[in-house]
Amino acid sequence: MAKDLLLTVERLRDPRYTSRSVQLACAPVSGTHPDAGGACAVLTPAQGDPARIAPSWTVCAQVQDPVRATATGIWNGRYIQFEYTYSNPCAMRRATGPVFSF
Repeated sequence: MAKDLLLTVERLRDPRYTSRSVQLACAPVSGTHPDAGGACAVLTPAQGDPARIAPSWTVCAQVQDPVRATATGIWNGRYIQFEYTYSNPCAMRRATGPVFSF
């Protein structure tokens, strides 16, 4: 079954920053994500839903540099639509591992 997501990261504080998007496929692992294998390894136990990823114990500074992460696509026949705004890029990486690291 298909495991295909469009992942987007948008920095909200800096108007000069444009959003970035990558394609990720996990069956087989492919796409434009720079660490597709790592992202798929984290998403597979979460059934493709970034909200279900177990966060790491990384300590992040309390800096306000908001980033919005979105994921849309199909995972094993189920539609995935995820959107969350994190306080900063470190908090996003802590919550989602390599999924939005591009």
